[in-house]
Amino acid sequence: MAKRITIQLIGADSDKQDVRIDDFIKQLTRIKEALRETELNLTGSDKPLLDYKVVGLRHSSPSEIDLEPVPAEETEAPPPKELGNRVVRHFSSELKLIRAKGKLLTPPDLPRLKAYQEIGSKGDNRIMAVKIKVGRSAVIIDDEFKQKLDRIVGPDEKIHGSISGMLEAVNFHNTNRFTLYPPLGPKRINGKFRAALRPKVKEAIGGLATVIGILSYKAWSPFPHAILAEDIDVHEPDSDLPTLTDLRGTFAGSTGEMNSVEFIDHLRRENW
Repeated sequence: MAKRITIQLIGADSDKQDVRIDDFIKQLTRIKEALRETELNLTGSDKPLLDYKVVGLRHSSPSEIDLEPVPAEETEAPPPKELGNRVVRHFSSELKLIRAKGKLLTPPDLPRLKAYQEIGSKGDNRIMAVKIKVGRSAVIIDDEFKQKLDRIVGPDEKIHGSISGMLEAVNFHNTNRFTLYPPLGPKRINGKFRAALRPKVKEAIGGLATVIGILSYKAWSPFPHAILAEDIDVHEPDSDLPTLTDLRGTFAGSTGEMNSVEFIDHLRRENW
C-alpha cells in the first residue's frame, strides 16, 4: 500500500482555526507542487510520473486531508512501483531535517526550495501553520521553519551578463515574464523584461535567443536562476543559416596564385 500524507491546515485564531476556501485550494496546490519538485529532483526527469488523490477529508479544526500518490494520467508507462513511497518519504524527511537542523537531504535545487517556501503562512493567506504527517513522522511548517528555510535559500547575488537558450512560457498578463531553457547548466531560468522589450520577446518565443541583463545567483549554485532582461538578441533559425554548399566558391578569386594552405597562412598573418 502506498504511503499516505496527512495534511493539517491550521487557520487564523480569528477564524477559530478554520480555513478559508481560497487558502484551502492554494495550500493543496502548493503542497502538490512541492511533491512534484521533490520527485523531479530525485529522478532527474523533466516530467513528473506521479499525481495525488484525496483519500480522506475531515473537518475538526484543524482540517485534515489524506493524500495518496498515484500514476499521472498522461504518463506513457506506469512509474516504478516504489516511486510514490520514495517521494513521500523524502519529502517528509527533508522537511523534518530543515526544521530540526536547517539542512537538506539532497543538494539545493531552487525550484524545490521555492516550492517549500510557498507552503504555510504567507502575506496572501490566513494560514497560521501546516502540519504534514507521514506514518508516525510529523513536521510543522510555521514561522520557525520558514526562518530556517530562508537561511538555506540565502540572498541573491547579482551580476551583469548574458545567457542563451530556448525562450518559452511567456506571460503578458499583468506581468512581463518569460522562461528561458538553456542547453547546458540550469534546467530553466525565470526572466523579467520591461514593456519596451515586448516586441523582441514576441519575436523570440519558441526559438533560441541570448538574453542580456542582470543575472541572479545563489551562493551555492554556479548557475543563475533568474535574469532581468535589458536586451534580447534573437538567433536566426537554423533553416536561415548558410550551408556548406551555399559557401562554396565564396573565396573564389580572392586567393590569387596562392594554394589553399598558403591562403590560410596569409589570413593568419594578417589577423595577427
